[in-house]
Amino acid sequence: MKDDCTLLNHIRQTTEMGVDGIDSVIQYADGTFRQALEQQRTEYNKIHDSADSLLRKHNGKPEDVGAFAKWSSELSSGMKTMMDSSQSNIADMMIRGNTMGVTKSMQTMRECDVSDHAVTSLANKLLATEQANIDQMKKFL
Repeated sequence: MKDDCTLLNHIRQTTEMGVDGIDSVIQYADGTFRQALEQQRTEYNKIHDSADSLLRKHNGKPEDVGAFAKWSSELSSGMKTMMDSSQSNIADMMIRGNTMGVTKSMQTMRECDVSDHAVTSLANKLLATEQANIDQMKKFL
């Protein structure tokens, strides 16, 4: 059974990928769309910092997203925005990324035997944030 530190590292990696995804497309955004992406990036950073704090409390070792996964994501985003940098396409990309985050988070939460309520609470906050991001991006489709 996986534990608190496994879930915390998952939270860190999910928020890291979220920030990287936003950073790869924000140059194409302006106005309220850009503000929405910046707000999402801020929220991801807060959750990431909370996961880091809890990980230190549990004497866990931070595990970042692998270089290949980052490179692959950046390449994919770059190709998709090169072909279509419209607000609607970027919003669709963000929705897809958030949906993958929700799915993977729910799977990881079920696999982990978490003992600290604060860890469970943070994981639930990430799920709520991902869902809110999806809802927010739908306006830009």
